[in-house]
Amino acid sequence: MWTQFWDMHSGGRQKEKWSKIYIEAPEEVAQVIFFNRFGHSPERVTCACCGEDYSISEYETLEQASAYHRGCEYEADGNTVKESGPRHRTVEQYIAEGDALVIRASEIDDEERVGEVPVQGYVYV
Repeated sequence: MWTQFWDMHSGGRQKEKWSKIYIEAPEEVAQVIFFNRFGHSPERVTCACCGEDYSISEYETLEQASAYHRGCEYEADGNTVKESGPRHRTVEQYIAEGDALVIRASEIDDEERVGEVPVQGYVYV
């Protein structure tokens, strides 16, 4: 499983060097890894009027997770990714552009998978 963290520029700025971060782990574990790597909760809300800092989504493959940002087309069902399109780039080309960080399972230490993600920022009640 892959989890995508797409920076929503809450508060008028990007939170890390990359606007998209992909972690090879299920969402619950990926959020812990994200916090341990970057020191802030991916569910944080920096600005109450802007909303969440990140849009978080889980996918089966990195190809699926990055398809929209790579300019892929979709089948008529709206879910099946076609590796084509006028703006299409391969995963390798997309990563080489430098705006996306990919963290593969082999690059994650066991201790990064452990812990709790604190509640940070604005909290909606």
